[in-house]
Amino acid sequence: MKPRILLSVLLLALVSTNRVQALCAPSVAPVAGAQGGDSIVFQGRVVNGQGIPLKDAMVVAQKAGVGVRTGLDGLFTLTLAKADSVVVEKEDLQPFRWFVDYNYRGIVVLTAEQSSWMSNGEYVKQMAPAAQKYLEAGQKFLSGKEPDEKKAFACFWRAAGMEYPLGYYHLGMLLEEGKGVAQNVQAAVGYYEKAVGVAEAYTRLGKLYSEGSLVEQDYKKAARYYSQAVDAGDTKEAKAALKQLLADKLVSEDDLEDNKIYELVEVNASFPGGQQACMRWLAQHVKYPVKAMQQGIQGRVMVSFVVDKDGSITDVKALRSPDPSLSKEAERVIRMMPLWSPARQGNKTVRSRFSIPIKFGLSK
Repeated sequence: MKPRILLSVLLLALVSTNRVQALCAPSVAPVAGAQGGDSIVFQGRVVNGQGIPLKDAMVVAQKAGVGVRTGLDGLFTLTLAKADSVVVEKEDLQPFRWFVDYNYRGIVVLTAEQSSWMSNGEYVKQMAPAAQKYLEAGQKFLSGKEPDEKKAFACFWRAAGMEYPLGYYHLGMLLEEGKGVAQNVQAAVGYYEKAVGVAEAYTRLGKLYSEGSLVEQDYKKAARYYSQAVDAGDTKEAKAALKQLLADKLVSEDDLEDNKIYELVEVNASFPGGQQACMRWLAQHVKYPVKAMQQGIQGRVMVSFVVDKDGSITDVKALRSPDPSLSKEAERVIRMMPLWSPARQGNKTVRSRFSIPIKFGLSK
């Protein structure tokens, strides 16, 4: 099968929804990793058959002759040569050998019988029920007559290891308050930031930066997190905190506007050279993942991103996709884009959100 390039499709900027449509089926090119060139940054997590992260699993690049051990969270990062293979081993479990192709991120599942691989998205979806049970167990340890913070921490850590946002949030709380573990506010901040979509985590970050007793005081940063909390559903406490910051003149309406992401604007952000230039750029830079092509996987990936006030591309996310490898490629290319001309609202440049559908198609 050959990839099909839809050169006749127009790239449309829809002012009413602030979306760009780029229906581009890219041509096949040599596989490149996250860094391109002659090396690939290979990232992943090693877990057991129950999805629990494995510490001290050995991950070795055969051709490059380098290796690393996984940490407490089962994560590893390894730089290796193209066309290399990676072997993941841990005592009493079947080793797993992975010939590195376009899937340079994922989850290695080591079991006694048959080790395997899955995408990060699959892992999160499959582990959600188990992560919720760990979360509930941790909450029970905290709510008893004699709370056991150490056992609660272990449960929340398991949930967070399965990429469960509420697990990250509860870990952050215990670390911030020093319950069952030594207080570590910087680590707590990191966990709160990983609790994507959890309004309470954003509110706690807002409080930390507003009070400035445990982290460096930063009212603008506090306002940003309070705004995120409001967007995520915390419309009472976070709104009151934002109102107070404004009343005390610690932040201004302009500061809040700086953080706002517009869905509708008077003048859309634009790719340098216009719509046709954007279509050509995508067609030139998107590479059809070899494994997806070999398996006949095709379809449309909807990618959302924010054009910042300086024209840079941030917050890139594949919203819908037929396959994780197509998602990764679409996200990779969007992040590579040159600076755009930012959107304008009145006489100000503003942050704005776009969505681009990128179509991967094959012809026999």
